Amino acid sequence: MPSFYCPELDNIVKIVRLSGEEHHHLAHVLRNKEGDIIFLNSGKGFFGKGEIISIGKNDTQVEILETRFTPKPQPAFSLAFSLLRNKNDEWIVEKATELGAEEFFPMRTQYSVRTASLNTVKRFQATALSAIKQCDNPWLPFIHPVLPLQKAIAAIQQAGYEPVFASENLPNNWMDSLKLDRNYCFFVGPEGGFSAEEFQWLNSQHFTAIRLSSRILRAETAAVALAAQFNLLRKQ
Repeated sequence: MPSFYCPELDNIVKIVRLSGEEHHHLAHVLRNKEGDIIFLNSGKGFFGKGEIISIGKNDTQVEILETRFTPKPQPAFSLAFSLLRNKNDEWIVEKATELGAEEFFPMRTQYSVRTASLNTVKRFQATALSAIKQCDNPWLPFIHPVLPLQKAIAAIQQAGYEPVFASENLPNNWMDSLKLDRNYCFFVGPEGGFSAEEFQWLNSQHFTAIRLSSRILRAETAAVALAAQFNLLRKQ
């Protein structure tokens, strides 16, 4: 059931306040009333049920009736993706958030079709927030700044992930060849794929390449396939 974002929600607090967009959506879009039961999402592992006790001009007061904590799925996975046209990269963020991606690393690659604007990361953040509220995922993923490929991979490794890329060269390795004793960051190229120079560099770093299908997939399809297949592998 759709929920409201409430980062202060935990297993101790008894009364919470919704303000800003959450209050506006509750009071003026959904037109909830005092006494209504609503659901709350902390984005930090807590999901709760509460009763509206007052709706003011600028905020809504909610009494917490129950909470539950959901640990992060293990091992963790993240996604690195090239910026795409027609908001397809926002679609990646939305669907992979639903599937439990912990972090996102937007990238610029040689064949990227667009550059980042001042609000690119903010749009990704808003998309991820909307997704966790719709699908009851209590963990809000972190969106990293847009970086060129090599700097993005450095950030991925610094964050503790092993880079794995989906290769259009169709290697013999599939998702089930990965070990479940480490965290992974899966990355996909742009609509035109990685360039020959980028593939050469990736191979020189001895990163694991895996195959997702017997067909060449679109970038956004590959990203969601990576997330879905890893969920099946770890069964979470």
